[in-house]
Amino acid sequence: MFLRQRLKSWSSILSWCMYDLANQFFAVNVVSLYFVRWLTIEKNAPEFFYSISFGISIFAVAVLAPFLGAISDESGKRKPFLSWLTLISVIFTILLGVGNSVFLALLFFAIANFGCQLAVVFYNTLLVDIAPKNRIGLVSGLGRMLGYTGAIIALYLIKPVVLKGGLQAAFLPTGMLFLLFSLPCLLFIKDRAPKSKVSFLLFTSKNKLLVSLKQLKSDFTNSHSIPLVPNFLKSAFLGLCVVNVIILFMSVYATRVFQLNEAQIVQLVTFSTFFAIFGSFLCGFLSDYIRIRPGLIGIFILWSLSLYLGSILRSGSALFLLVGALVGFSLGATWVVLRAFTLRLVPAERVGALFGLFNLIGSLSALTGALFWGVILLFLSPFGDTGYRIALLSLNIFFAFAVVFALRIKEK
Repeated sequence: MFLRQRLKSWSSILSWCMYDLANQFFAVNVVSLYFVRWLTIEKNAPEFFYSISFGISIFAVAVLAPFLGAISDESGKRKPFLSWLTLISVIFTILLGVGNSVFLALLFFAIANFGCQLAVVFYNTLLVDIAPKNRIGLVSGLGRMLGYTGAIIALYLIKPVVLKGGLQAAFLPTGMLFLLFSLPCLLFIKDRAPKSKVSFLLFTSKNKLLVSLKQLKSDFTNSHSIPLVPNFLKSAFLGLCVVNVIILFMSVYATRVFQLNEAQIVQLVTFSTFFAIFGSFLCGFLSDYIRIRPGLIGIFILWSLSLYLGSILRSGSALFLLVGALVGFSLGATWVVLRAFTLRLVPAERVGALFGLFNLIGSLSALTGALFWGVILLFLSPFGDTGYRIALLSLNIFFAFAVVFALRIKEK
């Protein structure tokens, strides 16, 4: 009986982790690599257009995530939200491969990104149901490790499609593979002891709506009374401003500043992803034992070093692989540590609400970072690659203030 329970537990963990692998197809092939370069290089649209489209989708996530997170806590149901939002993302990812209209492409991307980003809120909250309480950091790290493995799979499955059919050819197979690899989580993970049925009535019932809105207001108000939460969220917000810029514009930066071709970009991202896997596993393990303040500050220092090296290295230098390694390790560590630390701050019954707030912070940081990058490049683009280097180095301003708030976290 004990062995059967352990096998069932680990099969649930593996199914949950597979979603981390699945959404990397969207994160890598659409958000980071092919859509942004199809838009800015093939269609000659400014980065600012991409920032606006991304920002609109993230703003929608920021508005809805806390409300839907509160509803999921009240009902005890997370799976329906995860399933429907994933399908929305898949459908509009596939539609990106149809037509050449820049406006429609930006609209489809905004909807697909909205679905993917909001789905992650409910995916994260399922972690508390499938992981042992003293191994949340480790399971979170395993998820990210498998996720970055999925990034490598995504790169090499789509690379021949792109080399043969161009950047836009990546989107249809990316959507289909996103759905395929998400199926284990969507089919086999169950909500634990749902409190009530999630239905259309949940959204239309006046009492339910008022309860959810009051709970959401309470979550915002009471977050300042929970030790560590305010400074943690402020520090996370500032750090994620930069992280999201790197995710969105890394491939464009590599193309314009380092003059890397398609094969070299795939090589760089793959190399970086191996270090992200290592960072996810190592920091997932360590996050169960280290305090929040040194964990955050250590990650911010690694990011600052990455930005500095990326801004001074010349094109043709093999040292750009060192930057790729640092960025990969830092990226893997960031999401694992923040996810594990967030779960450490509140009781399990309020984790949906806190992840809603955390996702609000993440969404606002993505919006802020993308708009900051887009605006600063509007002024610096006449300076060519020097403008890009200055823009990258200027992101350290966010980390300086992030460290200030991290220093105020006094964990017992």
